[in-house]
Amino acid sequence: MTQTELHWMDASEIASRIRDKTISPVEVTEACIGRIEKLDGELNAFCLPMFDIAREKAKQAEDAQMRGEFWGPLHGVPYAIKDSDDYAGQLTTVGSRPHAAHIAEGFSPIVERMENAGAIPLGKTTTPDMAWIGLTYSQLHGMTHNPWDKSRNPGGSSGGSAVAVAAGMAPLATGTDGAGSIRIPASFCSIYGLKPSHGRIPLMLPNTNQHTHYGPLTRTVTDAALMMEACSGPDNRDLYSLEQAAPKYLANLNKPLKGMRVGWSADLGFIEKIDPEVLGVCEAAAQKFTDLGAEVVPADLDLSGSMEIAKRNWQAIMSAIVHHRLGDHMDELDPALVACANGALSQTSGEFLFDKVKAFPIVQRLVAWFGQHDLLITPSVACLPVKNGRLLPEDYPDHDWDWMEWAPFSSPFNLFHNPAASVPAGFSKDGLPIGLQIVGPRHADMLVLQASRAFELASPWAHHRPPE
Repeated sequence: MTQTELHWMDASEIASRIRDKTISPVEVTEACIGRIEKLDGELNAFCLPMFDIAREKAKQAEDAQMRGEFWGPLHGVPYAIKDSDDYAGQLTTVGSRPHAAHIAEGFSPIVERMENAGAIPLGKTTTPDMAWIGLTYSQLHGMTHNPWDKSRNPGGSSGGSAVAVAAGMAPLATGTDGAGSIRIPASFCSIYGLKPSHGRIPLMLPNTNQHTHYGPLTRTVTDAALMMEACSGPDNRDLYSLEQAAPKYLANLNKPLKGMRVGWSADLGFIEKIDPEVLGVCEAAAQKFTDLGAEVVPADLDLSGSMEIAKRNWQAIMSAIVHHRLGDHMDELDPALVACANGALSQTSGEFLFDKVKAFPIVQRLVAWFGQHDLLITPSVACLPVKNGRLLPEDYPDHDWDWMEWAPFSSPFNLFHNPAASVPAGFSKDGLPIGLQIVGPRHADMLVLQASRAFELASPWAHHRPPE
């Protein structure tokens, strides 16, 4: 088997072939390492290669394989780790100069579970300063480039992970999503990204506003389901983790959508600006759900007010990081991050808490809407991939920080904890990826995966690969 065949192989096939001993963990790990060494000088997806650890663990996995012993469902499968996740004894910089020498003492829950499942860590992937923005660049690690067009950004904050998967450097990668940080890079890089229900995969961040979710970035829905099975389930270290054990996602993945009622929204009742190409591709993709047996209807859904609340909450989170946690290092931080944080200084604690009160009736509108509909579909992002060196697309008014203006479809579902995925929907006339967002009711992660899989079968995407 060639190196090319190995580094483009899906994780589920890698795991199966390792179990039947037709490939070895060492083979596939070396194929991924070779791919990283070939491409990452231009793409900058990895900020901390862990090749020595990967090779050692792959050899151990191969020895176990030869004895007929398998550590778990991901035995010998390589994966990439977002640099906001801890791997004991390794750097966790979160793309930030103040953390440039920070060594993790333990493992983040998602990494711990990937390790327990037998996966092989290739290294840490780039993220922006404190994972604050829907782009991936930092003063510590530089600019990350989109493999579909290297003049453009892959999105963020899980941009390095998305590039690693999109460019064939890793079949799986971890991501976090506090305002779209899985779905934005999945859309910009033409891969699959799932933000599960809040608490489905536990985390150990000081998740002040309960906005942040862990989730997978993969090339196929099956691989995301495999990763979800390995990583979901309660953890007492996370006060907000869901009590339910990991469902059998893989066994229940292929379910017809016949009879389901699916709402399509291009504006969520408040979004005024969207790229015409994004809208056209996503409208066409939405109609494919009709071919799958679902009833697609215009979504009479108004989430007005949610974006303002999400922005103020995001500024408050960044203010806590910048002014209270890293106040002595503000000159080392991204100036746009500081500008974002400064916007919360005039907000009182009472105003912050009152946002929670104002969010309540919006949540109830969404819950009532899902009482009459199974799924909601929208564009993943309102624009095409942003050019590197810019915070906003060229046709947006300049702002000192507000990237959320071009990513308005994602943050409401962080605020309200819904599972939401970005599936590749197609490309612009210039070959730039465009993603479609599939949103379910809270806790309906299985349904979102099933809908994603049905769409993938109807409109396959994994054969589309970036130019080299």
